[in-house]
Amino acid sequence: MTRIACLLVPGADEPTQRLLLDVALAHSPSVEDGGSGIVYLDLRGLEALFGDEEKIARRLLNTIAERGLTGRIGVAGSRAGSRFAARSGDDISIIPPGGEAHKLGPAPLALLDLDPRMAARFGRWGIRTLGELADLPSRGLAERLGGEGPWLQRLARGEDPIPLRLWTPPLVFEESAECPWGVETLEPLVDLAAGLAEILCARLSRHGFSADAFEWSCRLADRTTHEGACAPAAPLSDPAAAAALVRSSLEAHPPCAAVEEVTLRARPVRVATAQPRFDEPTRPSPRQLTAALARLGPLVDARGIGSPLILDTHRPDAHQMTPFTLSPSPCPLPHWGRGELNPSPLRGESRVRGGPKASQILAMCRMRPPRPVEVTLAAGIPAHLRAAGLAGRIVAGAGPWRISGDWWTDASFARDEWDVELADGTLCRLARDGRGWRLEAIYD
Repeated sequence: MTRIACLLVPGADEPTQRLLLDVALAHSPSVEDGGSGIVYLDLRGLEALFGDEEKIARRLLNTIAERGLTGRIGVAGSRAGSRFAARSGDDISIIPPGGEAHKLGPAPLALLDLDPRMAARFGRWGIRTLGELADLPSRGLAERLGGEGPWLQRLARGEDPIPLRLWTPPLVFEESAECPWGVETLEPLVDLAAGLAEILCARLSRHGFSADAFEWSCRLADRTTHEGACAPAAPLSDPAAAAALVRSSLEAHPPCAAVEEVTLRARPVRVATAQPRFDEPTRPSPRQLTAALARLGPLVDARGIGSPLILDTHRPDAHQMTPFTLSPSPCPLPHWGRGELNPSPLRGESRVRGGPKASQILAMCRMRPPRPVEVTLAAGIPAHLRAAGLAGRIVAGAGPWRISGDWWTDASFARDEWDVELADGTLCRLARDGRGWRLEAIYD
């Protein structure tokens, strides 16, 4: 015999709803989240543990009262019957088996939470209570309202054959280790954290998850907390790669005092298995890529590892580094059709110097960083260039092109650029700003 209890706390927010679910799950293994402030429990088999239904209901109310909450409980043979009982009765309303229709008959029709259109129709019919709706002819109700009519009538009688949709608490992938003696050196700490990473990866694999981020927290002897996070290049559940990633993260940001407890959390994601396309280039192994990035971390500044993201500005070479991730599918290579690529390297200039070179497509080799040069001007035009490993007379040039921007900020910029050709045929890109002349690139 099915017996359902409805725990009702009006106006419950999300933390309160989670508290209600935890309280219900501590009393019954079958719990459903009914929405804001509503939780259903299956009471079958609980008498041996907590007593009869009234004692169970009183125990639930006392438990939430200890958390500062006030609610009501209804018990009936169905989900709908228990909800109506909780909303229409006292703090505890118990409907005996088979008595739903009789007990709920005087209850107002508003308990069904009808939409305005349906509520207005029942109002025109003079239907005000659940009992009046339950007494209507089922066939005529179906002819006028379709399938919704008999369904509402069954709810008014307290009939709800749909079983509970079981709620389970979200999985928390977290492992902790206490160090009451205090860990003062880095090596045993990173070994301990790496061991926690391996345990977490084993749990993730058992549940079919991967981790796309790890967060670690250290409770220090001076009563402060040292926290950090790291993200793999792609979601992973490989213990060795995760351990190497956590190890490098701790080595890059070590705590400043003895550690008494370390906690490691993994953010789980479910990665769908996908067959790569035949026209895709071979992608690196997430495990090997993560291990390589983890080894690079202690060798160079962590801010220099990642993917460059071009900023929305006209400032030349403006970018920032973002964490490196493997995209779901590599971007297709651009198709260079006729007219899609400007054959001139000179910003639309047809040529630097006449001749067949003007129709050639040239590659620009950027200098990283730009090389300082000495430029001699003649009537305001570059006439001679001298730099380390490069010198000569300038025989042709195009420019200048002014680039400026960010004038509304403190980091405004302005520079002039020239494309010049030396006597030996070398094509160069020069730039001049407040810091002087620089060699930006050479055309091949």
